[in-house]
Amino acid sequence: MLFRTISTACLLLSLGLVAPACDDKKPDAKTDAKGKTDEKKVDEKKVDVKVEEKKAEAKVDEAKVDEAKADEAKVDEAKVDEAKVDEAKVDEKKVDEKKAVDPKADPKKPAVVEPKVDPGAAIDAKGLFEKKCKTCHNSNGDGKTKIGEENDIADWTEAGWKAKWTQAKVEDILNNGKATTKMKSFKDKLTPDELVAVAKYARTLGK
Repeated sequence: MLFRTISTACLLLSLGLVAPACDDKKPDAKTDAKGKTDEKKVDEKKVDVKVEEKKAEAKVDEAKVDEAKADEAKVDEAKVDEAKVDEAKVDEKKVDEKKAVDPKADPKKPAVVEPKVDPGAAIDAKGLFEKKCKTCHNSNGDGKTKIGEENDIADWTEAGWKAKWTQAKVEDILNNGKATTKMKSFKDKLTPDELVAVAKYARTLGK
């Protein structure tokens, strides 16, 4: 009986109908494919995570750029405000200066410009001419005096003299004298305003 049982077992083993207890199980093809699929999904998830991380980093960088632009805008606004303050201070200073001159002056109204006063208007040019110039040039400027005839002084009453002797030229002679003549400088005897006034008066005598 025992011998028969052993023989039967050997036969079954030879035919491969009974798997040995000590043999390792061979990997199932379906199980292996599923494992690879799972690994692939894990890799895809890792890739998705990296993509999301990069997107998050990009958003952070954009946020930093936006913050930098906002800071620049604030700086520009601050500069504009400072410029407005400076302009306001200048306007206030102008108003204060106007009030110092005229406390009742309205800053909204344009300042009245006073006409310039000719400093020679208050000078007695005729009196100075009679005192300083008459001896040589005569009261009417014709040069018909003893000194005028001796020195051949020009007759201002002749036509064309006024056009020839400009205001600037007469002033220059009064200031510096006239070379080769006895006409000397009067800048030490008359003030600058008096010299101008006498020059103007002298030209009124000419033609």
